[in-house]
Amino acid sequence: MIRAITIVGLILFSGLSGCLEEVEDSKGLLLATTTSMRDSGLLDELLPAFERATGIHVNVVAVGTGAALNLGENGDADLLIVHSPEKEIEFIENGFGISRSTFAWNRFVLIGPKQLYGFSNASEAFSSLENECFISRGDNSGTHIKELKIWEMAGIEPGKEYLSIGQGMASALNMADELQCWTLSDKGTWLFRSNKLDLEATSWNDDLTLNPYSIIQLNGENNEDSLRFNEFLLSFESQQIINNYSINGQTLFNAGQPNQLPSSND
Repeated sequence: MIRAITIVGLILFSGLSGCLEEVEDSKGLLLATTTSMRDSGLLDELLPAFERATGIHVNVVAVGTGAALNLGENGDADLLIVHSPEKEIEFIENGFGISRSTFAWNRFVLIGPKQLYGFSNASEAFSSLENECFISRGDNSGTHIKELKIWEMAGIEPGKEYLSIGQGMASALNMADELQCWTLSDKGTWLFRSNKLDLEATSWNDDLTLNPYSIIQLNGENNEDSLRFNEFLLSFESQQIINNYSINGQTLFNAGQPNQLPSSND
């Protein structure tokens, strides 16, 4: 297991941008979502469309996938958007969620001071970063879980320049930029912020870097409204919003799900 000093603890209630609001009242649905989904700006497109169509307001708390699943397990949210398939399936199989649907996906990308050429996959690239400065989210998020898996597949543990910050994707990218370090990011947040950062992205079209986002339906008092949001994310309107959401001509997400995904019995 990778050992690292945690610099900053997990911040559960983050400031939200654009039309998103911090959780202030009990009206509407409470969505626990990944920070990468928030930081990519996609929710700023989806939530207003849902509220216009249904009149239902969605309050958002942005956390890592692990923390979102904990909120769902404790009954402290109405529904979840997360991106760690194995943990999601375990969550469903343990009876904490009643359905799981993948509605969008992109890829994880390696971010750093330069592009890395000559590596056929992410684990090979990580093997060259053993003694390089690396910023880890360190927050049990889907991105953090994927990062640890890639280090494991590379067969090494990072050295003393490995910094675990316990924060979201935007903070990890900002710190990587300030220190000219490496980090792993979802493509959406990277593209949303790349014009403000002096960093480069390296990507691979392989199974390892697939990054699917799923909505998990929970059994709570707002079940009817949360089901409507679930149906909205899978609707043609929502899928069009996802496919058309772009920065400088580059799409941040693909609607639906890729072919190579773990599946559950839901």
